[in-house]
Amino acid sequence: MRFAITMFSLLAIASIIGTVLKQNEPYNNYIIKFGQFWFDIFEKLGMYNVYQAFWFLLILVFLIISTSLCISRNTPKILKDYKSFQDRVREKSLLSFKHSYQFPLKKFSVKKTISFLKSHNYKVKHKVIEGKGDLIVAKKGDLQKFGYIFTHLAIVIISIGGLLDGNLVFKVQELIGTKQIQLADQPLSKIPLKGRMTEDNLSYRASILLSEGDTKTAAILRAKEGYLVQEIPFSITLKNFNIKHYSTGQPKSFESELLVTDKKTGETINKTISVNKPLTYKGVTIYQAAFEDGGSQLDLLVWDLNSSQPSFKMNSEIFKNNKLFFENQNLTLEFKDFRKFNILELIQDEEQKPKPTNVGPNFLYKVRNESGQAKEYQTYQLPMVVDGKYFFLSGMRNSPQEEFKYLKIPADDNLSIEGFMVLKSLLNNPQKVQNAINKGINTSAFTTTGKKEAFRLGAENIINAFVGGGYNSVVDAMDLNIPDQSSIGDKEKAIKTYINIIYLVSQELVRGYQFEHKSDIVFPIDDSPRFIQDALTAYSDSFFYGVPLYLELKEFKEVQASGLQLTKSPGQFWVYLGSILLVLGIFCMIYIQEIRLWIFRKKGSGSLIVALATNRDRMDFDQYAIEFKDKIKKSLLIDEVKNATKYKR
Repeated sequence: MRFAITMFSLLAIASIIGTVLKQNEPYNNYIIKFGQFWFDIFEKLGMYNVYQAFWFLLILVFLIISTSLCISRNTPKILKDYKSFQDRVREKSLLSFKHSYQFPLKKFSVKKTISFLKSHNYKVKHKVIEGKGDLIVAKKGDLQKFGYIFTHLAIVIISIGGLLDGNLVFKVQELIGTKQIQLADQPLSKIPLKGRMTEDNLSYRASILLSEGDTKTAAILRAKEGYLVQEIPFSITLKNFNIKHYSTGQPKSFESELLVTDKKTGETINKTISVNKPLTYKGVTIYQAAFEDGGSQLDLLVWDLNSSQPSFKMNSEIFKNNKLFFENQNLTLEFKDFRKFNILELIQDEEQKPKPTNVGPNFLYKVRNESGQAKEYQTYQLPMVVDGKYFFLSGMRNSPQEEFKYLKIPADDNLSIEGFMVLKSLLNNPQKVQNAINKGINTSAFTTTGKKEAFRLGAENIINAFVGGGYNSVVDAMDLNIPDQSSIGDKEKAIKTYINIIYLVSQELVRGYQFEHKSDIVFPIDDSPRFIQDALTAYSDSFFYGVPLYLELKEFKEVQASGLQLTKSPGQFWVYLGSILLVLGIFCMIYIQEIRLWIFRKKGSGSLIVALATNRDRMDFDQYAIEFKDKIKKSLLIDEVKNATKYKR
């Protein structure tokens, strides 16, 4: 018993771990969550696939053996006790019971007493004890004894179900070397036999990602840090994928219209599945698990944030790569995901309370250099409201462990990114900058040529520093030009002066552009100063944006993919059966109370002994014993009075 309790405790701990810690995730997710040190420890303990870990299956084996021994040892005793009426009791023993009563009764009818007890759902046995009297033994609630058998059988059956679904076949095959987890990313046709599980695999939980019109004949079985190919007895074609959204853009429901074709017979089945409405075919259950991008097509404009070069077009597709030569190196753009709807908590009204808001499409991609290092980007197509103004957001991070750091580019009067791109191009045009500085000098209060020339050179140096590295570069240049003995106040004044010069030059650039393009309103008319300040801040922040390339999403063609989970679970039936037995067993043990009753009439005696006993002596049974004794007494005395009245007549 102690051993079984220990196994139960370990099983409970393992179940808690398996519930709290999400199972069968890609190993990179666990590394990000726990770090390399704890990841290695948890991996060795099998925490990422608890229910198929060797030690978990070993616990189930020991639990089956231990519980089976308990059943085999105690079941014969329970069955014997179930059949027994315990009619070998003595008068003295009955009088010693806690609930033992004795009252006078002149005439005793065995037949009527038995009839009374049966009317109260008792099983009754009458025994005549030679030379001593009549003994009536009754019992009810003896099904309570089966609670022990049901619960222990349930434990064994559920554990067997767990073993059947425990992937034991693969573990043995991996141990002897006939199967090997695959790590390389390669086409399914090139996966060797060692990396393939046959259709006869006893149990598995595999996945398939299907784009509309695609057909798959095998599934992917995630295993540790790699995968295996799971052969299935049929092919699956996704004919159509439908997804419905709430008004906020959040997914409401999604379903897949499938064509399933038997590989051997060619038999086909058309079936639409959705969440909680799976299809079971050839012993394999197909669940609607998720949905993902299936290779959406993107039409992009690529902008160099730190030059006056015009943008150029790029066509790409999710899950495919684009090559690009930039800043004397070959870059690879790896497009990872596209989402048409994105729900963020944004403040949209005067109440200043964030509300779920659909901010429109975004896409995720990586820029990888020649040495293999990559930075990850997330860019939104439409501008968002931040502090009452519209900004285009594009986030960058160096690794998945980091949060995205967003570059905020102000939207122009047409809610487009064109205004910012025009200004950054003007700043990177030396001739335009020089003209703007000269216009500023001509309208200034400088009276001598020397002062004008000194201001012009200083302004050019400041603009060149800003264009080459943002505000940080300006501060570095200031540190070189200001004496070390200068006070903090003097340095702050110098910084404000430099920033003001950058703003004034930018303002003059904007005015010049607007004068040359009178019919083309790009920059905000009502709030031009705020726009210029935000644009200069965004330009300065672009030097912390990693690779200074901004990908503007112009058009897209969404292609959706359905994520299916294929499950073969022979242990499922046994787990359900065991669960039913467990419920029955607990019900029997808790809600059914076994009661035994003895009525003894000693030969030649004018009294009757009534004794009651139960396997659980509770307060409510004390009350029941008294009330039932009174019922017996009342029933027998009434019969005695009736007989006496009849005799007088």
